[in-house]
Amino acid sequence: MGTSRLDFRRIRRRFRTPLRTGIGLVESVDRLLIRGEDASGAIGYGEVAPWPGFKTESVDDAERIVRAAQGNLEQLHRVVQKDEANLPCLASALSMLTRWSEIKKFAGGVNCAALLREDASPDEAVARVAQGFSVLKLKIGPATTEGSIRAILAATPQATTLRLDANGLLTLVPARAWTEFARSEPRIEYIEQPLPIDHAGYTSLGPEKIALDESFTSPRDDTRWPGIIVVKPSLVSNWESFRRWSKNSPAKFIFSSCFETAIGRQAALALAAELQPEQTTGFDTLGWFEPDGRERHAPGPVARGLADYDWERFWEEVA
Repeated sequence: MGTSRLDFRRIRRRFRTPLRTGIGLVESVDRLLIRGEDASGAIGYGEVAPWPGFKTESVDDAERIVRAAQGNLEQLHRVVQKDEANLPCLASALSMLTRWSEIKKFAGGVNCAALLREDASPDEAVARVAQGFSVLKLKIGPATTEGSIRAILAATPQATTLRLDANGLLTLVPARAWTEFARSEPRIEYIEQPLPIDHAGYTSLGPEKIALDESFTSPRDDTRWPGIIVVKPSLVSNWESFRRWSKNSPAKFIFSSCFETAIGRQAALALAAELQPEQTTGFDTLGWFEPDGRERHAPGPVARGLADYDWERFWEEVA
């Protein structure tokens, strides 16, 4: 964009029930929505959406930097470009804003894994399959038993596969046991982030059936992991740099949400569909918040973009 104006809004979203993450229960998240308008009148939007447990700037950090730009989008671009590695959320938001003319047109879809809570029952899993989901993502923790996972496997069709997400909550001994369990069960795709960030035990677990999540934020965390990496578009920093880096990475990417508003979701879906159109993504994140009017996409096993949507109206309504 050329000489332009900048506006932003900070919002808070509260979960219906607290969500377990690698750093504990999260009751709410703050988001920074950004609107830019260039000299020709073209408008773009972006969203700063950090997630607990990931090595990014905070919303407070991002808001301070945006305020310092004093309504000048070009100034914000200059500041962020000088420190993209340490400001991945702002860099991602500006990437969305810069490409908004393309992003807003995205009306395609990507397959989606159903997200279930840690204590999900076999009946809940069966209900999600009945909704059309063929992949289920289950939260696991120190108290989760193999028996509970076997019960869900037994209750669901053979074509249904599971992804287990530990959020870095396991220690090495149980992580090894879960890894062996996953290797013995073809219907388990992988265990996501079994150990904390930078834990030396990942070497002994190996890449088979293990996916990194919190261990990877953006290309600055290039671990050369040859297995699966869960990628959150809202955290990867400059999208053009990520595109170039991803072409040379040995990893397989699974795109996932940071529980964004409709702005961040529209952008993330567009990037996921562009780079990994055939994958089953982690975008089953609608309906987890108290009703707040910040979601516009339809839920379901295929996460679709919004065609011909009035984003300026959305901007005004979220004020």
